Amino acid sequence: MNHKKQYQLTIHGDVQGVFFRKTSLDLATTLKLTGWVKNNTDQTVSLLIKGSNKNCQKMIEWCKKGPKNANVSNIDITEELPSFASTTFKII
Repeated sequence: MNHKKQYQLTIHGDVQGVFFRKTSLDLATTLKLTGWVKNNTDQTVSLLIKGSNKNCQKMIEWCKKGPKNANVSNIDITEELPSFASTTFKII
């Protein structure tokens, strides 16, 4: 049985203005994850991802480095009960 997982991520470092959101959207679509990604006013990027544990873990590993020009210094990861009802992944 394929159990869905849900994670809230906050990415710290030089992560805005480096296509973090667009690249996250592309990868999430490839991995068949649902949720969202957004820039925050404190210069971090937040994601809510939901999908298979395997694909969520792939996204988390990618977020630890981010796209080419990103410089990720830290990532906060919180596992949540799957509650987010969406069929897509989007930039908000």
